Amino acid sequence: MALSAQDKIMYVANKLGLSTLKDMQGSTGAVYDIDRTATGVMFANASQHAFPGDTNLNSNRFEVNEALLIETIAFFVDGQGISAWLGNLNQAYAGNLVIVFDLIIGNKKVMKDTPVWVAGQPGTFASTGFYTDTTQAITGGVALAPRHQIFMEGAGILIPPQVEFELNYKLYNVQSGAEVAIDGDTAPIGCYLYGTKVNLNFNTTL
Repeated sequence: MALSAQDKIMYVANKLGLSTLKDMQGSTGAVYDIDRTATGVMFANASQHAFPGDTNLNSNRFEVNEALLIETIAFFVDGQGISAWLGNLNQAYAGNLVIVFDLIIGNKKVMKDTPVWVAGQPGTFASTGFYTDTTQAITGGVALAPRHQIFMEGAGILIPPQVEFELNYKLYNVQSGAEVAIDGDTAPIGCYLYGTKVNLNFNTTL
């Protein structure tokens, strides 16, 4: 029988000796960060990034009794500095792109050399990123659809309270095998971590 998200959180909490975590409120949660400096690193320097434009974190570790069980990891390109039709990964970096990443929690690589493909499906939560609509007041009739994202499901990894985490990534061309330079100026890469979140809640029974 598979463990539920809550069971996994409680299991790790018991191993860490976090006896009060069971009194906290659990719900769906997400954290995100954007790598505008093309360092190939996200979340580690979140405290230096613009809130909430680039990240919704002020630190790369959660408060006491706050945790996130990662169930989906999603990458996107931030299209603020480029044309509307380039606001997705396929158009900004080409469809034969693969993102290879490491997820580090504490000093351990809990996901290593993990590939996420831009090409193929499921490629996006909404659409392929742009469409032609002559009714839109945009040059060429190109209108921006919901932001294109690539994602993987079922990570099932817990980021516990008070432990630093980061994500390191590189871009590769699948056909040539060559590494692709990250464009931090016009097409910076961002990442979301979605899952079951445990939030601080002081309304506990004494």
